[in-house]
Amino acid sequence: MSDSIGPQLRTARETRGLALEAVEKAIRIRVKYLEALEAEQFELLPSEVQARGFLRNYAEYLGLATPPLLEQYAARQKKTLLPVALAPAKPAAPTDATSPSLARPRRLQLLSPDVWVAVIATFILGALLLWAAGQLFLAEPEVTPTPTVAVLATAVELRVTDTAVVTPEVIASPTIELPPTQAAYTGVNLILRAEQRSWVRVLVDRREVFAGQLPPGEFKEFTGQSVIEVVTSNGQGTRVIWNGRDQGTLGTLGEVVVRQWTTDAMLFPTPTNTVIPSATPVPTRTPQPTRTPRP
Repeated sequence: MSDSIGPQLRTARETRGLALEAVEKAIRIRVKYLEALEAEQFELLPSEVQARGFLRNYAEYLGLATPPLLEQYAARQKKTLLPVALAPAKPAAPTDATSPSLARPRRLQLLSPDVWVAVIATFILGALLLWAAGQLFLAEPEVTPTPTVAVLATAVELRVTDTAVVTPEVIASPTIELPPTQAAYTGVNLILRAEQRSWVRVLVDRREVFAGQLPPGEFKEFTGQSVIEVVTSNGQGTRVIWNGRDQGTLGTLGEVVVRQWTTDAMLFPTPTNTVIPSATPVPTRTPQPTRTPRP
């Protein structure tokens, strides 16, 4: 028909001398959809909503009246859908399980390859689960040894030659468990442990109770009423446990450290001019008298 949608669009485009490619660039509608509109093959369009939008944009671009074209499109679509809506419904399939037409397909469905694959996969999965449960049941629980309160210690042993001191060598000392401490403290309880060879001086309530060298692995326990002071010539080699709490080592290798512990806290007193003997004495040579040659 001359007044149908497709011929109107094609005639208007050709009258203006436009190619489909030029229209595509102008209104952003692909050429295949423009051809479908001009051929009235509306089923090739993505959806009915997009078809109406394409038709409106194309008609407005060509200068055609949009409402009549949209009405023609709606009437055409209504005529297309009416036979489908008025078509007689198909008779419902029989639901009787004894019907010969249904018995055969159901039997074939039960014997389909998909069913067999699902059965085999379920069997394999169940076997794996049973095997894993058996392994867990038969496995003996691993016994984890309970760690002790003992601290691994090292000792610094100085090798002395006739002229100089050789670089200290770190030697592991045997593990020695610290004595059990009381759960509650009425004063100051201090456990002093030598991780490395060091000289130590201990004052309990301002009174000296120990001064000397401690070999690696040895420990001493002190109890005071108000304060305990520790002076050591080797901060790295001296470990302190104060009222059951490990304070760690007191410093670095060969560092002279002075610390005080009260019932409440650790203090950093001002160091005094205390003479700290070295952990290992270094022998010195006796100077020999020089002889003057006789003339």
